[in-house]
Amino acid sequence: DKLMEYDNHLEVLGERNSYSKTDSDATFMRMKEDAMKNGQTKPGYNLQTGTENQFIIDFRLFPNPTDTLTLIPFFHSFQHRYNRLPGIGVADSGYGSEENYRFMQENGIEAFVKYNYFHKEQRTRYTPNPFHAESLHYNAGEDYYVCPMGQHMNRIGTRHDKTASGYITESARYKAQRCEGCPLHGSCFKARGNRIIEVNHRLNQYKRQARER
Repeated sequence: DKLMEYDNHLEVLGERNSYSKTDSDATFMRMKEDAMKNGQTKPGYNLQTGTENQFIIDFRLFPNPTDTLTLIPFFHSFQHRYNRLPGIGVADSGYGSEENYRFMQENGIEAFVKYNYFHKEQRTRYTPNPFHAESLHYNAGEDYYVCPMGQHMNRIGTRHDKTASGYITESARYKAQRCEGCPLHGSCFKARGNRIIEVNHRLNQYKRQARER
């Protein structure tokens, strides 16, 4: 019965988007070793290891190729093994999500975790784009941004999104008032109407903490 066969495939698949017929626990992933240089996927696992003083103290295999989704389960694995969480967490930018930062903060783990573009920002020749939302002046007391031309961008609402792990993020939305005829319009944004930006204040705070460390 084809319908039953499809149901069995979906049950084995779970929350993944693929699996190997010869090893149903393995997921098709892009490997770092790519001899053909064509981005071909192969069945495999995402191995995560934790070290201290160059000794491996924990490891775990994940069927998900995304490192971001492995950090919190790995901390739980560590806690199960040692009956405690680590005091310090060190990881590269592949793990720098709001959910991971928040978990570490709420569980007393000092986070030395980078985020996307962290290394780019550290370059001596790096110049931030003055039109990016991160570069605009923010008045925290009155909750508005100031565009490069000096006009206020007032808050118009909040947007919620769900990540692959089910975590809910919150982004504040701000809108400019008079973009038509602005001499900087072409450099600022390409769409018609007044510019709208979305800012995740919680994540920005975690990024500031990461930079300070």
